[in-house]
Amino acid sequence: MGHAKTPIYLLACLLLQVLGAPVAAADTQTSSSVYRSAYFLGRGDTGIASADDEDAIFYNPAGIAQGTGIYKRTVLASPMIEVSKNTRDIVTQASNSSSSNAVDTVKESIGKPAHIGVSEFSGLILRRAAVGVVATSHADFLAFDDPKAGGLEAVHASADETLGLTFTVADKLFSDHFMVGVTAKYLQRGRGDISASAADVDTLKDRLKDKNNFIATGTGMGADVGMMFRGGGRINPSFGLTVNDVGDTHVQSGKASTLDLGLKQTINAGVSIEPGTKFSHIKLLFDYHDIASAAIKDPRQKTHIGTEISVLDTVGVTAGVNEGYPTAGLYADIYFVRLDLGMYTEEVGDRVGTRPDQRYMLRLRMGF
Repeated sequence: MGHAKTPIYLLACLLLQVLGAPVAAADTQTSSSVYRSAYFLGRGDTGIASADDEDAIFYNPAGIAQGTGIYKRTVLASPMIEVSKNTRDIVTQASNSSSSNAVDTVKESIGKPAHIGVSEFSGLILRRAAVGVVATSHADFLAFDDPKAGGLEAVHASADETLGLTFTVADKLFSDHFMVGVTAKYLQRGRGDISASAADVDTLKDRLKDKNNFIATGTGMGADVGMMFRGGGRINPSFGLTVNDVGDTHVQSGKASTLDLGLKQTINAGVSIEPGTKFSHIKLLFDYHDIASAAIKDPRQKTHIGTEISVLDTVGVTAGVNEGYPTAGLYADIYFVRLDLGMYTEEVGDRVGTRPDQRYMLRLRMGF
């Protein structure tokens, strides 16, 4: 699995040059999720209680048992890109500045996280079964004043790449309202992570001689399980519960490395209501991620709230709260093409309010 020289990689190189340190490739793990839906992110990254079609594969596999008939959807391609506000600002300023001011441009971003991510999913979704191929790549960059190095400027650059095959089965159990499902996944993952400060100039060159210290690749298998209860009546209440990466998903690195490629087990729950008419619907959703605090410690980072207003299941507006920060989105689903766009904020620090990263996203899904 290759490691492309993304804009974040180039920014990391530039800042390392500012610090007077040698440069090497830098890659990162930014999210414990294999795939994230632009549609769900626009409404606070909620959907455990109501996920359907390709989103259900990753958010709650029980969801593909919804509906009637056999065939649900074929997704030919669904490319998505997300870019943080600071990444956009740095690229814009750098492109409008002379080369002599490029270093100053990067220095102005100290303390502000930068992110870029791309993903793609293709697959066949039937009611009760689905197969798919997913590919994701993220890169993150942060320049900061390191208190451990006496306040000297430092840089942390990281990225992750995942290629996965998924197979999902689900069915109704006991009644038409209760569903259970399982997603099995085979993953090939690459990850890199590197940090450096001005104080590391004398030792960094020796550390970078062994790439296993900051880059790892490997393969592994994992599974997600989920259940969903969908009520009826005027408000259509729903409840969902998932265990993602059951028993932890272990990804074995091809060579000995200090980096962990695995994904921790998380237990997640969600509720939703969906009052509506023949022509329009309103959705109100609440999700709580990682109940057992395996990967997330701050309760506010676990909390997700979402709303959606849709007309004829064709166009819709979404909003919500993701990890304590506002989100917004809109979508249009017309014939063989669906467009999702919006913004959300991710907390990249240990707790809400530490280092918020505002991001913009766009996804184009093509299929039938």
